[in-house]
Amino acid sequence: MAQTLKSAQKPGLFARMGTYFKNVRTELRRVVWPSRPEVLASSLIVLVTLAFFMLFTFVVDGISTEFVKLVSSLKVGG
Repeated sequence: MAQTLKSAQKPGLFARMGTYFKNVRTELRRVVWPSRPEVLASSLIVLVTLAFFMLFTFVVDGISTEFVKLVSSLKVGG
């Protein structure tokens, strides 16, 4: 008896999956998708930021490499 009450209260796996995908579809209809110019502007910002951080990393790496070379070339206790 307890088993039948339990199964009557909770829908099956496929019913829950159906409800889930129905809710996903409903939410996707509410999404306000960006326009083409907005996507292009955002992409440009990402590319410029990426280029900046690539250059920044390259410069910091070069400076730190030279610093390590300088420190390792020092003679200790001569």
